[in-house]
Amino acid sequence: MAALDDLLALQALDTRIDQLEHQLSTLPVRAEIDGATARRAGAASAAESVRARLAELRATQEHLESQAAEFEQKAAAADAALYDGSVTAHKDLEALQHEIAGFRQRQANYEDQVLGVMEEVEPVEAELADAEHVVSEIDAALATLEERLRVEAGDVVAELEGVRAERDAAVAGVPEDLLAEYTPLRARLGGTAVARLSGARCEGCFMEIPSAQLEQVRRLPAETVATCPECGRMLVR
Repeated sequence: MAALDDLLALQALDTRIDQLEHQLSTLPVRAEIDGATARRAGAASAAESVRARLAELRATQEHLESQAAEFEQKAAAADAALYDGSVTAHKDLEALQHEIAGFRQRQANYEDQVLGVMEEVEPVEAELADAEHVVSEIDAALATLEERLRVEAGDVVAELEGVRAERDAAVAGVPEDLLAEYTPLRARLGGTAVARLSGARCEGCFMEIPSAQLEQVRRLPAETVATCPECGRMLVR
């Protein structure tokens, strides 16, 4: 049956397409890309954690600097009042001087805290620079791997496109009723829906067909589609 021969040719093209798609999806470089992508995610997460710590330290530093500036302004205002003649009573002058000393002390306390935070900031900045450098190195490695993938996949993709074009041409010669049977059968049987009968053996499952069943298959009219009694594949006799 010529139509089954055409279907067998289509099967060969579909098998080659499956092989090429598998080859494309399992190129070794893909595993390297997956590994590098996972490492980048970890490195980026680590960098983000350091970045958050640094942001918190800088926010603390900014708050302390603001507090120190506030008490510096209060001390300056009180100091101006001390000498502008607006306060004349000795007792009030003493109280103002005491207040100024308190402001200066609190200013100094905040400035000391600022220095302490600045000492903490420096190593965290260095840690962040290192973490960002790691991310940059992985990004560069990923770019190289992606280029390798493009090159290594190029020949496979070109062949795949060619075989798909052949399939498009081949499928036009197969009757629709055979295609309707072939397509779901191929999905159910792991990609091979039609096979040649070689002697008593089905080339799809490689099983010998018992003689009684084989005789029944051989007696079928040429236009009738025979199926393997062992695997259910369509047989080309």
